Amino acid sequence: MSRLKKHKARKEKQEKKRPYMSILFIIIVIAIFGAALYLIISKSASLEPVNKDAIKMTISMAGFEPNIIRAKVGQPVTINLINPDNSMHTDGGGIHNFYLKEPGVSNVNITVQPESQKVFTFTPTQAGEYQWYCDSCCGGKENPNMHGTLIVA
Repeated sequence: MSRLKKHKARKEKQEKKRPYMSILFIIIVIAIFGAALYLIISKSASLEPVNKDAIKMTISMAGFEPNIIRAKVGQPVTINLINPDNSMHTDGGGIHNFYLKEPGVSNVNITVQPESQKVFTFTPTQAGEYQWYCDSCCGGKENPNMHGTLIVA
């Protein structure tokens, strides 16, 4: 068989493989997007608050949401603190906390692990504005995003 015929035969084999390679590529892309969608959906489902009556608060590298809470003197405040960050977080391993130590409010220092949540309650005893922050990572009190305000009337 001549060189030209061998070249043509090889080229025909490659052209026959092309549709299969395209189909394989499409299947791989669909599998990757499907897995990503599954992870996103399962992740958001796990971040639903465990206490529906508590104030739902999310803490991540973006800060606290909400970052303002209004309360009344002598009335308990219950917060469901949710941390959606994962343990691969480069600063502090994904751990966050809610730190509030001011006169008029009992000392509150609640740490929440990555991809988990905690429910806690405290009772303000004096009217005023009090600042809380994340003290476990992220620059602590100096980080402008990792703050919140408790307004007690």
